[in-house]
Amino acid sequence: MKLDALLSTVILVSFLVTIIMAIGSYAAYKLRESRRPRADDAMAEGDTPFFERIVADDAEDSVRHADPPHG
Repeated sequence: MKLDALLSTVILVSFLVTIIMAIGSYAAYKLRESRRPRADDAMAEGDTPFFERIVADDAEDSVRHADPPHG
């Protein structure tokens, strides 16, 4: 196989793989976006379904009730 045919084949295959990966990435993005909670399912204002809000008082209580370090 001549060098120019080899290089053109490599370029063509690279281009096709790039297109296929772009389509796959877009499909994965759309699947991920479809799993997000809808705005009408939102909790009370300021709350989020993903994280639990921790305030300083809660953190201090958990530190006080933790086991003492072993040393």
